[in-house]
Amino acid sequence: MKNFLALSLLILIVSCNSKEEKKTETAEAKTPYWQAQNSNTTAGFRGLSAVSDQVAWASGSEGTVIRTVDGGQTWEDVSVPDTDTLQYRDIEAFDANTAIVLSAGLPAVIYKTTDGGQSWKQKYFSMAEGTFYDAMDFWNEQEGIAFGDAINGRLLVLKTKDGGETWEELPFEQRPQALDGQGGFAASGTVMRTVGESQAYIGLGGNEASIFYSFDKGETWAKTITPLQSGQPTEGIFSIDFKNEKEGLIVGGDYRGDSLTKINAAYTTDGGRNWFPVMAGMKPNGYRSGVAIWKNYVFAVGRESCDYYKEGDKAYTPMQGQYYAVDVSRDGAAVWASGPRGAVAKLGFK
Repeated sequence: MKNFLALSLLILIVSCNSKEEKKTETAEAKTPYWQAQNSNTTAGFRGLSAVSDQVAWASGSEGTVIRTVDGGQTWEDVSVPDTDTLQYRDIEAFDANTAIVLSAGLPAVIYKTTDGGQSWKQKYFSMAEGTFYDAMDFWNEQEGIAFGDAINGRLLVLKTKDGGETWEELPFEQRPQALDGQGGFAASGTVMRTVGESQAYIGLGGNEASIFYSFDKGETWAKTITPLQSGQPTEGIFSIDFKNEKEGLIVGGDYRGDSLTKINAAYTTDGGRNWFPVMAGMKPNGYRSGVAIWKNYVFAVGRESCDYYKEGDKAYTPMQGQYYAVDVSRDGAAVWASGPRGAVAKLGFK
């Protein structure tokens, strides 16, 4: 009965309404695969933001930022000048011209472009000891949030209300309180998610795989413990995605490799207050740093392997490729992936 319930709830999470089913009827008859593209760089891309079927941005190592406006036929290097020592672990793009990048480590910076990466302006800078930002997300084009590992026991939280032009740190006493040895993973830019008009989620690992959640745009936070494996600095939650304001998935495991990953997926049906493990036969097949729910599919990616689940299937199906991040476009028309050694791809069907 317990396994049946878990299977039923997982299928519910990835189910789509009748209108979406009609739109994807042709695609469902075919097999999804990653259409690998040429980024003309060997940088690793952990930051990914898809705008449409034609427009996507990626960010990563050596201060690299790239953009495509023709569906991935060509990728243009639009990197922030003189920042090749930085790691841009997350990026948020709103259209072909507007994007915001976030660095991990020191200096901690946020840059914004409004002309397709021809020029960038610094919007945030910090050299505070211990600062390490993991991810950011936006509720809309004006309001966004970012978080970083704990300093003096509390997570760093930044918020913007003007499209990333200015950022304010959440007062210390309002920040989520982390355990010793607990932190976030800047592995795909998706260990923080905004949902709906005011919900926000932060996933942590290390000593405990816990979720901090907020229903008031990050002003106040509550905590719940998830069943993902934890206890080691390499274990925990790496990516979060929601189908709607109630139903969501988290993935992760042990980033040292697929063979060390055992409990790597959990689901919620109550807006993140409680999380339940996905049963063994219905979970991804290894360490996963990125997850995306798209129509009646779930795509889970990792640096060693990737797979997908389709509504009605009995298990995840392997996909070719190794990727860090996966993202559904803002218009819902496409799914993109990015990863090590310049890897970028768009979802196709054959």
